[in-house]
Amino acid sequence: MYEAAARIYLSPWFYLLVAAILGLEVLWPAVRNQKVLSRALAQDFVWFNLDGLFKMAILPAYIGALRMAYDGATGGFAFNGSDLWPVPLTVIAAFLLSDFLNWFHHWVRHKVTAFWHFHVIHHSQREMNLFTDLRVHSVEYLIAQAVMFVPLFMFPLSHPTIMGYGAVMIWYTRLIHANIRLNFGPLRFILVSPQFHRIHHSIEPRHRDRNFGVILTVWDRLFGTLYPHYDEYPATGVEGVNLQPPARLSARQWTMSFVEQFLYPFRQFRRADGRASGRRDVLHAE
Repeated sequence: MYEAAARIYLSPWFYLLVAAILGLEVLWPAVRNQKVLSRALAQDFVWFNLDGLFKMAILPAYIGALRMAYDGATGGFAFNGSDLWPVPLTVIAAFLLSDFLNWFHHWVRHKVTAFWHFHVIHHSQREMNLFTDLRVHSVEYLIAQAVMFVPLFMFPLSHPTIMGYGAVMIWYTRLIHANIRLNFGPLRFILVSPQFHRIHHSIEPRHRDRNFGVILTVWDRLFGTLYPHYDEYPATGVEGVNLQPPARLSARQWTMSFVEQFLYPFRQFRRADGRASGRRDVLHAE
């Protein structure tokens, strides 16, 4: 546990990149009256730390189980002929497949009510920040990891390549969740930006089920889920769901707040009234 925490908190890159993103929030805030160091940031920082503990405790064994399941289903199939697949082509193919599967999985989480109950935890944040990226229920996280590792099994990559791709993904998704008024200019037609992803988190009906992309916007363009305007910065959250941080600095209240968020999806399965359960066809949110 100490080693896992040390890799994060003893790395100067962590502080430099966090400071850079917070600096962008100060210079170009999407919501001008949102505090940079807010209770929402603190709430999602709790998720950030629990995510690290969860990965350390569960992820190695889980990936091993996924590997066994994949090998059993495919016979260990892999594009592993370096003569047929040059390294750059292998990396590009793995990236494109991974990005598409992330788009598809994101789309499914919004369309299937059972998955949405878990995904609503992520979307319930009304003050987007760089740690909102890891405001993810553990059940949803396990499903997401299964989707992400399939390309890695299909396209064997070197450890440095996997680590490099993982690092880029981590900080890229933190950037696009931050409270930043930025659409990437000409690159907005290719890359997901903070503005593009904010539309996805919008609470407004006209933005519903739009902009599912994680890195590339191409999948939203191909499948008709792209919201074409690049100058809107709507309010975020989920109508009818209030999972906001406590107003007082109380260990008990903050603990109970997290427990409430964690149990929220399971409680929705017990409710018969679809309108109260956060179904996508009722709530006006992304």
